[in-house]
Amino acid sequence: MSSSSICLLQERHFLCLLCRDVFTSPVTIPCGHSFCSSCLGQYWTQRPVKYCPDCRRVFPNRPDLCVNHILADISEKYRNTRPQKQPEEEVVLDVEQMIQDRQDKIEKLKNSLELQKSSYLREVRESQKVFSALVSTMEKTHKAVVCAIDEKQREEEKRVETLVKELKLEIKQLKMQSSEPELQPSDQSEDMRDVLSLPEMKDLSKVSIETDPCVGVTRRALSDILEKIKMEVNRLSKAELKRIEKYTADINLSAKTAHPFLFVSDDRKQVRHTGKLQEVPDNPRRFDRVANVLAKESFSSGRCYWEVEVGEKVEWTLGVARQSINRKGKFTVCPANGFWTLSLKAGGQYVTNTSPVSFVALEHRPRKVGVFVDYPEGRVSFYCTESGAHIHTFTDKFNDRIHPFFSPGRLHGGRNAAPLMISSSFCSI
Repeated sequence: MSSSSICLLQERHFLCLLCRDVFTSPVTIPCGHSFCSSCLGQYWTQRPVKYCPDCRRVFPNRPDLCVNHILADISEKYRNTRPQKQPEEEVVLDVEQMIQDRQDKIEKLKNSLELQKSSYLREVRESQKVFSALVSTMEKTHKAVVCAIDEKQREEEKRVETLVKELKLEIKQLKMQSSEPELQPSDQSEDMRDVLSLPEMKDLSKVSIETDPCVGVTRRALSDILEKIKMEVNRLSKAELKRIEKYTADINLSAKTAHPFLFVSDDRKQVRHTGKLQEVPDNPRRFDRVANVLAKESFSSGRCYWEVEVGEKVEWTLGVARQSINRKGKFTVCPANGFWTLSLKAGGQYVTNTSPVSFVALEHRPRKVGVFVDYPEGRVSFYCTESGAHIHTFTDKFNDRIHPFFSPGRLHGGRNAAPLMISSSFCSI
């Protein structure tokens, strides 16, 4: 292409979207868009997910970047032949663009605020519906308890009344037998014949009434309510999990942080315990005592979500850790030391690393665990993705970048040889 032909093209064809200048060592990514190599490298370094800054297409794995020599040659020719602008004009154009960028941002903020208001309103309506239903259920249950108690009391009153009547008749019989001589049948009155014709006397040891008949009545009713609340919580948890899936992040393991016992797959999505020390380079970021590994990605703002397939493993630990955690020597995995984790122990118990540890009772053994981080709110939540059940949430205050944290657990004679597998992919919001 001749220099004159190049000059006929609009300048925007030779400008990098990131630096807004003529391409320098341009690279073209799979979606077809091009950027300066250094601009794109810096852009992706600052973001955990690799996506096109123009069309927002996400790449599960970082594409190999090769300089587009044809575009580089054309851009260099354009740089040398483009009409020179007056400095004042360039300044005006830059300012106008800055003004436009800020106006666009204002519109986006306003739109986001409207969406946020809708979200607030939806949550208020949902909570009103849920709590109104629970209050109604509690009121109905309380009325049912009171009615049942009243009915039981009336039945007991009738029973006691019958017993008292029978005992009084027996008293009359006993009095007649002890104070009167034997009477001829013709001399007996009708009442006297009724007394003397009573069946065998009652066993007084069996004639009694329970003085505290309502033991456990309220507790059982409340247990029924708690079961309904549990069902409602599970329903909300499933809906919650659906909503946070849009924050799914592309997570890749960092082999540089993996303990020598661990093997990280080439695609950086799996980690397993090998049972033997591997020859790996010494690295200040590598764990040297406990078989842990961190993700390459870290977060210091916003929300993110990923899923890990644990399958039938008998021991594992998942969660997040501060970037500044101690990775050498002996340390305690707890929030105070920068770890927020959920573990399955070899005995089948699920525990959270609170101080002291807390045991978590799960109805279903999860084969895949979802981890959700809300950095501004300081929350780390765990979910069973198959059932949608919420497992546990840590609430803390983050003051450092945090990394996803993984430990596949010990081998246990080969029973725990399967790897932990990250099974998430980025979804654009």
